[in-house]
Amino acid sequence: MSRILRAFIVFTAIPFAVSCVSRNDIEEIKENQKKILAQLEKGGRGPMAKQPPQRPQGPDAAKTYAVPVGDDPVKGPADAWVTLIEGSEFQCPYCSRVQPTMKEIADKFGKDVRIVFKHNPLGFHPNAMPAANASMCANEQGKFWPMHDEMFANQKELSDDKYKEWGAKIGLDMGRWTKCYAEKKYEKVILDDQRVLAQFGARGTPAFFINGRFLSGAQPFPAFEAIINEELKKAQASGIAKKDYYQKAVVEKGEKQI
Repeated sequence: MSRILRAFIVFTAIPFAVSCVSRNDIEEIKENQKKILAQLEKGGRGPMAKQPPQRPQGPDAAKTYAVPVGDDPVKGPADAWVTLIEGSEFQCPYCSRVQPTMKEIADKFGKDVRIVFKHNPLGFHPNAMPAANASMCANEQGKFWPMHDEMFANQKELSDDKYKEWGAKIGLDMGRWTKCYAEKKYEKVILDDQRVLAQFGARGTPAFFINGRFLSGAQPFPAFEAIINEELKKAQASGIAKKDYYQKAVVEKGEKQI
């Protein structure tokens, strides 16, 4: 029994090793773990079957989810065969850790993959929402990705003063950016991103949908590569025009929520 318990604990801890999740989610999962472990120690007897239903778990990796691209920042061509949607935020260390993998994907797959950034500023990261607003005000001037890179490269320095410093460095019109940032102009857009990701069960960061297929956390490049290769092969054999593939094969046919 002790080996079963150890295996269970290791398995349920894996998601936390590669992603940031809210404290509420962690506490809920820990509490559920305690109840299940207690039942296992009793040999599976007791009132487990009478417990109330648990909240639905995250997205099913075997399904395709119809996650919309919307007006989010995009790197790569609009007609790429594979769309990788990244649910992320700038203060989560795992989001920073996966950035070299995102670069490796862009370098290897080139025009076959587009990367879409959806904001998910977690409430226990106080700099996440201000950083998201700062990045979207840079996006307004076509500079989202340079600001994105500065933020992740200097993640421990996130602050109002640094956003201004990085904005000037990447060539923003700082008067326009300052007004946008002070007004929190894109906060609703950012919260809409967060709502969409929650609709599909992606509450932690980073979280990815590769042509609608879910991958959680800062996984190594081979984990992304395997799914991208599968989706690329499927898309090219679909008979659907490249420019229409994501809309017709993923958005129109995919699951609308978990």
